Amino acid sequence: MATILSAKTAAGVQPKGTTVGLVAVTSSYTLAASLSSGDVIQMVKVPKGATPIFVFVSGTPGGNATCSVGDGISNSRYINNMLSSATMAVAVINTAYVPYTYSTEDTIDIRVSVASGAMLVSGAFNMTAIFTMDP
Repeated sequence: MATILSAKTAAGVQPKGTTVGLVAVTSSYTLAASLSSGDVIQMVKVPKGATPIFVFVSGTPGGNATCSVGDGISNSRYINNMLSSATMAVAVINTAYVPYTYSTEDTIDIRVSVASGAMLVSGAFNMTAIFTMDP
């Protein structure tokens, strides 16, 4: 039995890799003051050319609020009207997701749209975003 080499397996030949791949960014924010309606927490920076494919939010905000997750262009691009309470359940993209590639640098934000009672200062939000990158 013989081992036969193609031109692509010859000594010194390596496959060419690309710089395109998945990037995961995780961010946490501990509340330093009570939140109220209209407040925005910028959680993850998204570079030009990125296309988010997964956004995950969890936390313990310590109060009751309705929040959306979006960016500087669309307040609820990823999650619309996420209800938060003393222990917020995990929320992933829950809107009709259409892949969006950023033409400029931006951030993925949590925006408080309705706050009933003050969000406690001891609360926190966590976000993980996974995105592809154009070369």
